Amino acid sequence: MEIYWEHPYLTVVQKNNVNVEHPQVLYKYRDWDNPLHKKVLTDCTLYLASPRDFDDKKDCNVPEKYPSQQKEIFNYYIRDSKIIHPTWSRTEHRRYAKYWCKHSSMAHPHELEQIVNESKERFNNRFGVLSMTPNCQNNKMWWEYANGGKGFCVGYDTSILFNYVGGGGFVKYVDELPVIDIARDDYDVQHVKNTYFKEQSCAFEQEYRLHKMWTQTATIEQRSLKLPKECIVVIILGKNMTEHNKEEIKKIAKENYPNAKLIEL
Repeated sequence: MEIYWEHPYLTVVQKNNVNVEHPQVLYKYRDWDNPLHKKVLTDCTLYLASPRDFDDKKDCNVPEKYPSQQKEIFNYYIRDSKIIHPTWSRTEHRRYAKYWCKHSSMAHPHELEQIVNESKERFNNRFGVLSMTPNCQNNKMWWEYANGGKGFCVGYDTSILFNYVGGGGFVKYVDELPVIDIARDDYDVQHVKNTYFKEQSCAFEQEYRLHKMWTQTATIEQRSLKLPKECIVVIILGKNMTEHNKEEIKKIAKENYPNAKLIEL
């Protein structure tokens, strides 16, 4: 793999003759006065939050469209049958669709609502999101997520970070959130729509989102991602940070992250 092209936030590498973009460094804005935020330096951990805890309740909770008319439900199960039973005859596919039109939750709205709610609950319990950005010079981010510039910002080497967390990509900001069409969208499409789309009001975040899914309900300990110290490559002290807080971070940086670049704004 060789570096093919660079710009301030992204490195584009060529892998198997395909250009793949990823940031060299991802940043997390934090507030030193928040004990939980301190852990990014004191414990070298990052927390993968449940969507349940997001301030934006639409984040990872985009609208969904379910088949409502009998014909839509029938066609949904015809497609389903063709995927599951590709060798079946037309008659067998229709028999399958007719059966599930009568017996599936889609035919019973009250049952469907309960199933959907239970599915969302399992998703929130098992899914973790790590919101980061390739931009460490974002004034609004300093204001919103680093206590009005009194906090700090930590940069992580993605070549190390990506080994400890699941998939990632840039969030797309839109005027209107996409709708997941349960009858037509496959799992991958549903995942992208639900995970990587946010409203334009959040566009200032320039978010690069990492995530992880556990097979069972994730504990706080599991959501706390323990990283090697060499993963931290930059520590930036906010321009409004108190001298006392600066000295605390400088001491930790000297002892635990001697190779990280320390910047005072």
